[in-house]
Amino acid sequence: MGFLILLLAYIVRRLLDGSVDEGLDARFRQRLARLSGAEAGREGRPTAGFVILLSAVVLVGALDVWLSRGSLWILTWPLDLVVLIAMLGVPGWRNPLRAYGEAWRRGDASAAWYHVNHLLPAEARGLASEPRELHVLLSKRFIQVIFEHYFLVIFWYVLLGPAGAIGARLSVALRDHWPHPAGREPFSRLVYLLAWVPARLLSITFGIAGDLAGWMGGARKRLLHHTRLNASELLFESANGALSSYSLDPQRFAESHPDEWPDYGERSLRAVRDLLNRSMFVWICGLALLAIMGLFT
Repeated sequence: MGFLILLLAYIVRRLLDGSVDEGLDARFRQRLARLSGAEAGREGRPTAGFVILLSAVVLVGALDVWLSRGSLWILTWPLDLVVLIAMLGVPGWRNPLRAYGEAWRRGDASAAWYHVNHLLPAEARGLASEPRELHVLLSKRFIQVIFEHYFLVIFWYVLLGPAGAIGARLSVALRDHWPHPAGREPFSRLVYLLAWVPARLLSITFGIAGDLAGWMGGARKRLLHHTRLNASELLFESANGALSSYSLDPQRFAESHPDEWPDYGERSLRAVRDLLNRSMFVWICGLALLAIMGLFT
């Protein structure tokens, strides 16, 4: 039943992603803003954030265990469904990416930057001064967000149930929206640990769902040698290898296909989105096999 709930939550969440609402991130950012009154010199001690995280995980985990062991065990199904729908999703991306592709086709670099600059990390917005740099930063961020808001949540849900899904998603939210930049580093380290295995699993999935020969070119170096490589860099490099026609290499695409350059922005993002969709299909097939074998219930 867990597989069917996950599949239903994924379908519902994909339908809701067309909303312009920022979803959980906007609400979580508003709540965390109330914690901005830390004493001077103590901004880097996000104790309250870890209390919020542990409280949510323990509360949902205890509720899940209590329901599953009692006569109301059937209520674990709606609990899982509600948690997954709330934790999954990337609302607010579809329309800006569409407008970005149209602006790229017109050759309007300023409009392209305007439509997507709010989607980039704050520290990266000043680096996107040239269209090719902007596209690389946007593609890397898009892959990272889809990974953290879908694949990471699903991985920990399969392992630990709704408590795992909440723990993974709230860790990412705390890293991104903790009101004091000095206090985000502990959450970054936590997300790095939570993402280490699923990021490498998704990297392998890129090879299965994309160009396996191209992915194999640097797979060993990416997966084994760079053990400290963060998920964003690892997945971008893996996707670049798994995609053909220089979909994530604007410099080489411009040199090889100058006549098709106006369509590059939209084509590249479509290629990335298709690769992520195929990778999710691979994961769903794998989870279906686990469900058939009784390992995922």
